[in-house]
Amino acid sequence: MAARPTPVVFLHSAGLTPQMWQSQVEAVATLLQPEDGTDVRAIAPWLAGLRPGRPGELSLNLAAAEVVSTLDRYGMDSARLVGHQLGAMVALEVAAAEPERVAGLVLSGAFATPGKVALALQKSLIRVMPNRALADSGATKEDLVRALDLMASADFGSHLKEITVPVLVVAGAADPGLPAARQLASQLPNARLEELAGAGANPSLEAPDAYNRLLVDFLS
Repeated sequence: MAARPTPVVFLHSAGLTPQMWQSQVEAVATLLQPEDGTDVRAIAPWLAGLRPGRPGELSLNLAAAEVVSTLDRYGMDSARLVGHQLGAMVALEVAAAEPERVAGLVLSGAFATPGKVALALQKSLIRVMPNRALADSGATKEDLVRALDLMASADFGSHLKEITVPVLVVAGAADPGLPAARQLASQLPNARLEELAGAGANPSLEAPDAYNRLLVDFLS
């Protein structure tokens, strides 16, 4: 009996909902289906602390623990984690804390060492963001600033060198955070960086076809 394909878990960013991954979930389910017809399990849960109507403390540790609980709940021994911004930082936290549960990582919008200038710029952009842009997620601008501060407080240090699973780092060629993506990829032992032309800070949303091709190729 053939082994089941390794599941894929998509982790959203603050200010966006798990729905941000709809195109990717569909691409994985359609393009990675094995010849025996076995479905590739792909899920996109809410991050702990960000689900509307369920206010709670937002922390990388708690969010990572919730991801591991989700794997247990679905009977997944391990999974490939795909994350964007805060979701990518949570994915790194899971890989550092529970390496046996992570078979691979696809990251965008994450960083190893946040730059003060870049953080200040992102906060200024959040403050001028129209409220309607956050309506679906139930988040507020304060929630986004809080998530940004949380990302900035992360210190993986030497743990990055201990994350030896295959890693794909994806960044838009026009993303102000591209230098951080390059730095992150250089510090992970088994990572490669892909830059997407025509995309900025949200490559999976701004260039979904190109992102999906990279994703499916990496996961396969």
